Amino acid sequence: MRQLLLISVIAFLNVTAHSQTADQLVEICVDGLGDATYLKDFQVEHAAAVPGQQAPVARYSMVLNKNTQYRLSICTSEGASGKGIIQLFDNQGVVATNYVEDSDTYYSFFDVKIQSTGVYHIFISFKDGAPGTAVGVLSLVKR
Repeated sequence: MRQLLLISVIAFLNVTAHSQTADQLVEICVDGLGDATYLKDFQVEHAAAVPGQQAPVARYSMVLNKNTQYRLSICTSEGASGKGIIQLFDNQGVVATNYVEDSDTYYSFFDVKIQSTGVYHIFISFKDGAPGTAVGVLSLVKR
């Protein structure tokens, strides 16, 4: 009985030490903003994609202002089996993303200067529909 209890405690500590909650991920992302000012966060938890269906994508809409530089950051839980992808869209298509498909490279953030005031869409997903928890953070770099 003591061995079972000990194994349970070790397993619990191992799981909690290697995965963060969405609130913890917000803190991690905000701590890494550098010279940017936090505006809003987007907390996402996706289950694995169902075979034969599109991978889950969280979608958010925001009004962004002309001649303003924004930073979009993403922090993925250590326990996630996939890496978080954050994309910024306008009515024409993708404006910027943290993932470069050609080189399979991920960045923790990207900066973008908005050329036209309007509604922009932030998409957060995981590569190949993997499950996981991630947080996207929108911040202001400069006007």
